[in-house]
This record gives sequence, structure tokens and C-alpha cells, in this order.
Amino acid sequence: MTITLNEALAALPALIAKAEAGEEILISPKPGKPTVKLVAVEPPFDPLKPHPELVGSVTYLDPGWTQPLPPEEWGNLADR
Repeated sequence: MTITLNEALAALPALIAKAEAGEEILISPKPGKPTVKLVAVEPPFDPLKPHPELVGSVTYLDPGWTQPLPPEEWGNLADR
């Protein structure tokens, strides 16, 4: 989508929403000569989100292995 600078100023919130949705907006100060591209930035890194290349390649342990040990298993360390 290519628009003039005046159109961009009048509709900036709507253009930002379109850019966030993945659309590329070209803005031209003079008709027919775009000089600015409005695109969404990459989302921030989320350390809890699995990397796309690793999805399905990781084997998770049995949930029984990830549960905390009962106090009797800790011995004298349970009181600390």
C-alpha cells in the first residue's frame, strides 16, 4: 500500500494497526515517490516460547521425574 504523507498523518493509528498485522505501508512525501516504509518490528524475544526450529524435537521427561522429592527423601537437608 502506498499513500501520501498527508494521508499517513490523518490515518496513523489505522496504519500502525495494519503494519502490526503484517502489511507493508509505503509513504511518499510527493505522489508516486515513496521514501518511507512502515513495517512492524520483530516481537521481543520470549525465553519461555520454544524456538520454531526446535518445536517437536525435544523430548520431555516423565512428569513424575519433575515433581519435588518428599521430605523423607531429603534426609537431614529437609530441615534447612
